[in-house]
Amino acid sequence: MFKFMVYFSVISVHLIHCLPSKNNTEDYDKGGADLSYLGRTVFGEPNEESGKRVEQWNKSSKVNPEELGSYAEGDILFPNDVRRNGVISETARWPNGVVPYNFDGGYSKDQRETIKTLMMEFHKATCIRFRMFEPNDTSWISITNDKTGCWSAVGRTGGKQTLNLQAPDCLQTRPTMHELLHAIGFGHEHTRSDRDSHITIHWKNIKEGFKAAFMKTDKHLSTNFGFPYDYNSLVHYSNEALSKNGKNTITAKKDPNKALGNNFGFSKYDVEKINLMYNCTK
Repeated sequence: MFKFMVYFSVISVHLIHCLPSKNNTEDYDKGGADLSYLGRTVFGEPNEESGKRVEQWNKSSKVNPEELGSYAEGDILFPNDVRRNGVISETARWPNGVVPYNFDGGYSKDQRETIKTLMMEFHKATCIRFRMFEPNDTSWISITNDKTGCWSAVGRTGGKQTLNLQAPDCLQTRPTMHELLHAIGFGHEHTRSDRDSHITIHWKNIKEGFKAAFMKTDKHLSTNFGFPYDYNSLVHYSNEALSKNGKNTITAKKDPNKALGNNFGFSKYDVEKINLMYNCTK
């Protein structure tokens, strides 16, 4: 296993990709997604401008609600109160795959049940277990319903971390499960270091100011866990994501007409990656 040392002005971080030992929770502080390519763009504050774009979304749209934010890659946000320095060079996982959460927003009973039902999709297919927050929990997800769009940090940040699902549009299958995948440590599929062998980025069609959302990770600082490129992943951008002219921003090289991502649930490789990342036995 190789070790890479990356130096920034205020931090130096060992980037080590390894599977966790079930009895060593320190192992969960490494091995997640590398976000150093995004620099400090991952930090910021939620904004209502993103929420307004989500409010205008409808099911006939050719993009997904979580792609409409003005955050890093549309929906990745570490609020400034996380108090991190430098850049996010490695995200952390949740010990033993247990993710405490609470609702801290104005959801109806039915809306809460919708979120819980989609959490159950993780329970059915993987060893990830979402459970309600308990007083002794030191890290948990606070699910909010602010008018700021669909967004989440990537991985476990420590302490309370916000995952926003603006109702009703972010409560569709894809955006809810997409943000939960971010929360457990998944980055976007289209930023994989090997993506240029599989997709074409149409830079001229991307909205001004959003080209950074299509940067790819450094192959030396990230891992794909050995899985093939996944066109159907829940964390793959849609074809027209962040388009300024209604034309495709991403197409598959082998079939430019192929629809990217999906709106229905996990892909085969989504499940296999979770189970490998968290050393699941099921």
